[in-house]
Amino acid sequence: MSAPITVRIAPMPERRPCDCGCTPNTFSDRDAADDLKRYLEKGPDKTTRALVDAIVAEGVEGTSVLDVGGGIGAIQLELLAAGAARAQAVDASEAYIETARAEAERRGYGNRTNGRIGNFVELATSIEPADVVTLDRVVCCYPDVDALLGAAADRATRIVGLVYPRDIWWNRVVGRVMNALGWLTRDPTRWYLYRAEQVDGIMRRAGFAGRQITRDWVWQVVLYRREAAA
Repeated sequence: MSAPITVRIAPMPERRPCDCGCTPNTFSDRDAADDLKRYLEKGPDKTTRALVDAIVAEGVEGTSVLDVGGGIGAIQLELLAAGAARAQAVDASEAYIETARAEAERRGYGNRTNGRIGNFVELATSIEPADVVTLDRVVCCYPDVDALLGAAADRATRIVGLVYPRDIWWNRVVGRVMNALGWLTRDPTRWYLYRAEQVDGIMRRAGFAGRQITRDWVWQVVLYRREAAA
């Protein structure tokens, strides 16, 4: 398997490239409050909405959801409103977990949600499996995509939904520029650009078949369904 190309993706106006809180975590209460305000005013970002709609189309009534790098809880809230029974989130940012918890309680979902602070890959074996596992702009934050997607596939009984950057030349150029800026400013955060073939291969070996939902200049949305055992 070829090694991933390490790049840093430029932040998009609609949302930070990643709110998964991967180590080191730099997201503050102010970041979480701003993201929640934006969500309450405008709803989910375009790619997040595409992922949610694709999952809802598969049927979510009574399902369980695990949102990895859940941020302020947009995916959880949308799927609970669509009929999911319960949702759990893992995020390394305490600010995001607390903000998501408070908003879920405000909407009457407090007894149907829970959040854990930490690294998902390290916590995965202690997390309950779920019908649906989502990673919205999380793959680009993690240096070991095999471990990340392997843990996600292991926890998913039906569906894994991904939003991650396209491996395309302009993303690579922007990433290299941003990496240089990060080095100059001593910003320790890094993002990773993985080839779609690599991601598909990991998921296929875990027993999932994927289909692309949509893509834009930077991001792609892919839904993976667990295949029936032969």
